[in-house]
Amino acid sequence: MAKLKTLAERTRDNDWPAPATFKSPEECEAAYSNGYEGCFPDPDGAEMMESQEDGIFADAAYKYGIAGSGANKLSLAYSAVWKVSGRDDWYHGSKSQPTGDCVGRGCSHSLTGSLACAVFNGVGSWPEIPDEQYRTGMPISPVGTYWCKKGGVSGWSCSTSMARAKDTIGLVIGVPYDNPNVGDLMTAAKYSTNTLSKYCKSGPPSDVVATLNGHKMESYSKVKSFDELCDALQNGYFANSCGSQGFAKSRDEWGRAKRSGSWSHSMCVIATDATEAAKSKYNTAGMVCFLNSWGTSWIKGPREVQGKSDLPPIPKGAFWCKWEEVSSRDYNVCGVIKGFPPQKLPEWNLRSLL
Repeated sequence: MAKLKTLAERTRDNDWPAPATFKSPEECEAAYSNGYEGCFPDPDGAEMMESQEDGIFADAAYKYGIAGSGANKLSLAYSAVWKVSGRDDWYHGSKSQPTGDCVGRGCSHSLTGSLACAVFNGVGSWPEIPDEQYRTGMPISPVGTYWCKKGGVSGWSCSTSMARAKDTIGLVIGVPYDNPNVGDLMTAAKYSTNTLSKYCKSGPPSDVVATLNGHKMESYSKVKSFDELCDALQNGYFANSCGSQGFAKSRDEWGRAKRSGSWSHSMCVIATDATEAAKSKYNTAGMVCFLNSWGTSWIKGPREVQGKSDLPPIPKGAFWCKWEEVSSRDYNVCGVIKGFPPQKLPEWNLRSLL
């Protein structure tokens, strides 16, 4: 894959990918596979992240006493979303991204998962969301954070999206708003290229920020190893990840998709598997589960975890892959709690939890 210009270079040169409108998950997959750029390298954003309090997750994990907590464990953090929302038909990625806003989707998915895990631990509450929003696949909207990018319509960086989710607009509930400058823009029907482009070049006006900034991210941190990623997921801290690796459109009997081609793409990490069973089967240090933002039809195949029917299956748009295939990606974990304290999550061997 050709070397991508950094976010700073694109901002300096006002050089952004042409906006695109994808009418189906298959169009998303085809565009990214053919070189569409949805995420950019961002060394400046990474440096800023690491310079803040708790910005290096390895240090934060020791500080909060969670270092090593994910070792040799299966961490299926995504099922906490189903548990606290009382719905097992959601978090499947059923609404496919309409343009190159994968970074916004990855950030939104990460915040949603981290919120669910905090609520499961008694911190905060799950928002009231109309049934219609669950049915349309957009109970949480990525549009508000994406409006904060201040660049072209398409493409962003994981680290800078985290910064904007913390200091400007984070998690946004997908409901109509009284503010006319926001209005009904957050519903699934209005999740479109036109909606995303409304403020993303200039940034949202102050009244829009004031309307939507009630659920900002509290903490975000750079992850640099599989062990750190396992510690994060074991404690309910989801990660947004940017990179260039592409994957096959089918899963094997354990839900794994093989590496195939290149995507300039952001996806959310929703689970890790560091068990001996997974290590032995795939000759790997461990497995990572990504939730994609291309709807549910872009990939086929089994969703059972380790082929077991008594474990919560991965979402329809998700897949497992070997750590060695994705170790060079950028990983940014987030939380709705200040810092990264230990959290107890559901026991993963009971389907009745869903």
